Amino acid sequence: MDRCRIKTVFILLVLTFSFFCKSKEDHIKEEWKHLSFVKPDGSLLEPKFWSEKKSVLYFGFSHCPDMCPLALTNFGRASLILGEKSNRFRFIFVTLDPERDSPATLKNYIQNFPGKNLTALSPNAESLTKLTDLFGIVREKVGDGKNYRIDHSNFIYVLDEDLNTLANFPGGVSANALATKLRELAGPEN
Repeated sequence: MDRCRIKTVFILLVLTFSFFCKSKEDHIKEEWKHLSFVKPDGSLLEPKFWSEKKSVLYFGFSHCPDMCPLALTNFGRASLILGEKSNRFRFIFVTLDPERDSPATLKNYIQNFPGKNLTALSPNAESLTKLTDLFGIVREKVGDGKNYRIDHSNFIYVLDEDLNTLANFPGGVSANALATKLRELAGPEN
């Protein structure tokens, strides 16, 4: 009888845990539906954007002196290493500084980096707050006036077409290591 109770309690715990995990995953997907982004051409991003390809995300700002340029350079190099498989991904730079990073600024900024499929997105203030919460991004404005900087977390995230996180990397990951993992995530040729 005790074994039966233990099994029942165990099953209930597993079901409860899976329910809450699923609920959090569903919550994240629901939040994404309400995020607003502006593309470099000034138009609003359509929600279907996220379901068309896997996304490789990096959060930073265009005035960043070191971490962001390194991550975006490695984005570009990884896409070149991947060759045709890079077409299965979107490499996305999301600004953490929409105050200075206008769509035009971002359009010019991303042209400085090698590779394919790189786009930049500018979230509105509410979406930026939600994104930092969803990804656990640390973001702090340091300094006054126009010469401030944004101290921020330094991670790259890979999401599938259903917005599930497939992998994450430190922002300084090498292009080769990133390309190797992305090649694996891209799956076999069709």
